[in-house]
Amino acid sequence: MTQQDTSRVDNRRTDTRDRILQVALRLFADNGYAATSLQKIADELGVTKAALYFHFKTKEDILGGILLGHRDSVDDMVNEVGPRLDTPEGREELLRLISAYQATRSQYLIRLIRENSVEIGNLTFGAQIRAAQHRLFDALAGPDATLLDRMRARTAFVALHMAVKHGEDLDATDDELREAALTVALDVLRGIDRPPGT
Repeated sequence: MTQQDTSRVDNRRTDTRDRILQVALRLFADNGYAATSLQKIADELGVTKAALYFHFKTKEDILGGILLGHRDSVDDMVNEVGPRLDTPEGREELLRLISAYQATRSQYLIRLIRENSVEIGNLTFGAQIRAAQHRLFDALAGPDATLLDRMRARTAFVALHMAVKHGEDLDATDDELREAALTVALDVLRGIDRPPGT
């Protein structure tokens, strides 16, 4: 087999693997992780379970492929901003990157994480996902963060999810919802220091 033939086979394997992850992500989000069987994923893909086993041995492996890929993307964004995270502008840049990433990812990822958090937490890689999320929160909070800074970081992150989670009844396009959510998230991250009750 030539190098070109090997590359073609590797690309097909990668394409099939990516397709499995996309279909499984949708099914996990729609039906729940526990209620989605490997057979259901295979049926949706139009392949046999044996073909599925060629790429993933278990349902947990598929979920790991989805979530660890997400973790790597989040880590890449934090690393991209890097030293600029010491500044408010750098932290805002990271928040914008997260918003853009969520726009390119489907709503299924947010729903999967939100609605299957217990199952995800109990899996072998659950601790890795939590650690990545805490790293993101710490990056958004900035150096020498106070409790208020840390709460602002987490609340700003949650505000980005509002476009997916609670925007269905608002008369707006997906882009308008995401832009509004980003504006609110940036306002929260910047904060306004004032005494309570004023």
